[in-house]
Amino acid sequence: MTEAQKVPDVRKTVTVDVPADRAFAIFAERPIEWFPERHVFVEDRVSLTIEPFEGGRYYEVGADGTDIAWGTVVEWNPSKRIVLTWRVGPHWQPIFDDEKASFIEVDFEPAGPGRTTVALTHSGLHRHGEIAPQIHAALDGPSPGDTLARYEQVVARVSAAAKAVPVTLVNRFQLTGDAEEFEKVFAATSAFFAAQPGFVEHTLHRRLGDPSSYVNIARWADNASLRAAVAQPEFQPHSAALRALAVSSPELFEARLQVTAGDAE
Repeated sequence: MTEAQKVPDVRKTVTVDVPADRAFAIFAERPIEWFPERHVFVEDRVSLTIEPFEGGRYYEVGADGTDIAWGTVVEWNPSKRIVLTWRVGPHWQPIFDDEKASFIEVDFEPAGPGRTTVALTHSGLHRHGEIAPQIHAALDGPSPGDTLARYEQVVARVSAAAKAVPVTLVNRFQLTGDAEEFEKVFAATSAFFAAQPGFVEHTLHRRLGDPSSYVNIARWADNASLRAAVAQPEFQPHSAALRALAVSSPELFEARLQVTAGDAE
């Protein structure tokens, strides 16, 4: 056995507060969110995909449309295990031969009610040949490591979003300036909000018989998203422009009952 063939596996773990099926889904469906940003084969990566079947590709796509595979799906066992080949060559450049690739084994083990231990193992490192010891040294270290630490953050973020309570902001405006200019400024403000995470919709209404009185009904995925949006420095010019044209009275609500036409008996 050569020195390269003696290279041991590198195994790291993290425990996340979601069931195994959810832990698996987040790992498999959101790789671009947890994959280390410095590990790229293409320029300006815009997507990273793990095809959900054995023999599928594990690949990234750059802004220019170039796609390069990191490897192949060797095992696909939902909620339990994923195994991928890992095609990394000298100087961390891609290779295009699975026979020279090592493996990434990801196991999902229940760790109590609603919890899962995720183990990520780099195995078969000897398949990288002479550079195997260097690759092992780069990967080795304490748990959870960069990849699983990022994955843990994604799980926490996705879980928090799932638990978030949608909110509705009802903001009444009494004009002190020109109505046409107010509507123009409000449209620009709404365009800013539309680009923010958690935005759902804005609707501006004008009171019948009173052209100086408006109400905006704004729906957000959660209160945290709304607060983050209004805290953006880019919002301040919009806020100032609105204050120059109207006095506002905002109130925040959460939904308690919803009835639609489809609910009629």
